[in-house]
Amino acid sequence: MESSSVADHCSTYALSDSKEDPFKGTCNHPHDQYCMQCEMLKEVLENLETCFVDCGINGEELDDLTYSCRQAVDCINAWKAHQLRSCRQDEARTSVLDNLHENSVHITQDWAMKFLPQKYRESQSDWFAKRGISWHIGVVARKVQEHFQHQAFIHIVENGKQDSFTVVRIAEHTLSTLKNEHPELTTAFLRQDNAGCYHSAEMLASCAQMKAKTGIAVQRVDFSDPQGGKGSCDRKAATVKAHVRRYINEGHDVLNASDFMNAILSNGGIPNVRVVVVDASTTETNAQVPVKWVGINSLNNFLFSDNVITVWRAFDVGEGKNVTGM
Repeated sequence: MESSSVADHCSTYALSDSKEDPFKGTCNHPHDQYCMQCEMLKEVLENLETCFVDCGINGEELDDLTYSCRQAVDCINAWKAHQLRSCRQDEARTSVLDNLHENSVHITQDWAMKFLPQKYRESQSDWFAKRGISWHIGVVARKVQEHFQHQAFIHIVENGKQDSFTVVRIAEHTLSTLKNEHPELTTAFLRQDNAGCYHSAEMLASCAQMKAKTGIAVQRVDFSDPQGGKGSCDRKAATVKAHVRRYINEGHDVLNASDFMNAILSNGGIPNVRVVVVDASTTETNAQVPVKWVGINSLNNFLFSDNVITVWRAFDVGEGKNVTGM
């Protein structure tokens, strides 16, 4: 939770950076209470680390068991910390959705697992050495008359890599399409995971200039903790793959990007799902110069304003640090 008198439960206290004041939050309550379950977990983990000493084991076997135990304890503590960060970062999504209006959209982006080409009838030799088809999902949420509307943009990538430059082109295409169909849109909020193609200086620098290219300004970019926060994309990916499998079972082959698009559009397509094939091998993309941003991996929330980017390490913990010159 955001605030608690239990230190382990107070996300503002736990996620504050003691070395940098802009990333340090303040609590208006003491942390003088304890959680029985958290204390029991600490006690069990401490006892595990010392239990091998009294078992009559010595030498290399004792060293191996002690090392494995410490590794397991570290993993348990890391998972506990991950859960706390995930809950805090998810508050960024809920706060945006609560304040969403008809002139703004919230876009969750993610690369789906590569689709392996498949024939309706294929030999064993056809099964080996397949090269997957890259496809990207963007789920757009918008509030109209106090009701949420959702649609998904699927970009099937040809002749390109899953890098920052490809993601920038996909974001530009998505926002330009939305602007052409809904001229009243002015603001976009992006939510992505910690993949390098998203969490990069190139991507964030492009977001700061997105209004000039698409007519829609990117106001916030929030990164979810690993393995969390992309449920809407995962659900849409499952629907698409089931639809494509039915298409293949009808006697069709899906061997390239065009076949994949035709499969998604088959039988009337999927409601509220749009698909396009993107050729990422353009001189405009390849000509872009890499941008450097030292320490970007430790930053997870970005607010864009006029020539200034305000950054946080954890959502709404501290006042944030202003970055200029991007």
